[in-house]
Amino acid sequence: METLSIFNLNLGFEIGEKFYPAVKDFSFELKKGQIHAMIGESGSGKTMSVMSIIRLLPKNAKITSGKILYNGVDILTLSEKDMNKIRGKRIALIMQDPMTCLNPLYTIENQMVEAILAHNKCTKNEAREIALKNLLDVNIKDAKDKLKVYPHELSGGLKQRVVIAIALSLDPDIIIADEPTTALDVTVQAQILEILAQIKNKGKSIILISHDLGIVSRYSDYISIMYSGRIVEAAPSHILFKNPKHPYTKALMEALPYSKEKRLKNIKGAPPPITKPVCGCEFHPRCEYKEEICKNKIFTLVKQEDNSKAACRLYDV
Repeated sequence: METLSIFNLNLGFEIGEKFYPAVKDFSFELKKGQIHAMIGESGSGKTMSVMSIIRLLPKNAKITSGKILYNGVDILTLSEKDMNKIRGKRIALIMQDPMTCLNPLYTIENQMVEAILAHNKCTKNEAREIALKNLLDVNIKDAKDKLKVYPHELSGGLKQRVVIAIALSLDPDIIIADEPTTALDVTVQAQILEILAQIKNKGKSIILISHDLGIVSRYSDYISIMYSGRIVEAAPSHILFKNPKHPYTKALMEALPYSKEKRLKNIKGAPPPITKPVCGCEFHPRCEYKEEICKNKIFTLVKQEDNSKAACRLYDV
């Protein structure tokens, strides 16, 4: 059952007197109790796509078409007042840098209690108990003591756990995790992802944004690969890793360190900036499988027999 569906979302930026498309014909489904990972290089449009869901976009960003359905209601048609009832309460955001979410002047307790009271009818003591429970749920030891500290007294991993606990404290249906393991060491990354997996097992739906296929391989149920504002491949995780279709996905796979014997390959070139759009398939300047048709035709996602989808001339039937 889908909790969120996006249909043909198009978004761009007004820069000077020109408008530049940044997210193109973006369609996406998030099912209940699923971790749906979005993978792509920096600038591929991952964050802008999902920030559209909670309508937190830069001032010069503009959605030109599309629908975002949450429980059957198009989020793009809601007033700001109605949107505030969804943002945080029903759809929560975990940002990649916890220090942008935590106020250095207030204790963890003050910040968690304030968020809970803003969206729930409860007493301050009840809010504090909810905060304590959620700190324990994200495996923070000495949770009572941690409520009294300031953000600068915590490690990066503990700060990120606190941010996750704040998101959980409002009991949302959907959690957007925007590269939640950035700048954390490998051990802490695994701990954070394990917490997200535990949250999913409780029936929550999670959108996990990352640029690293290796990080999400164990934890995601479904993966969408983005390149230059488009989804170029989408598949259940086990299918994508077993049989990647799009040349970009294959190139990302070949860059993963599977073994010491295997030599890593890099993807030549760089994604095009939005101010210098590429005609046809945006990946063709970097693609080793390109043909003349790729320079002029934009390929759409085509469903394959193994339940995957790919947007490439190799699978365009």
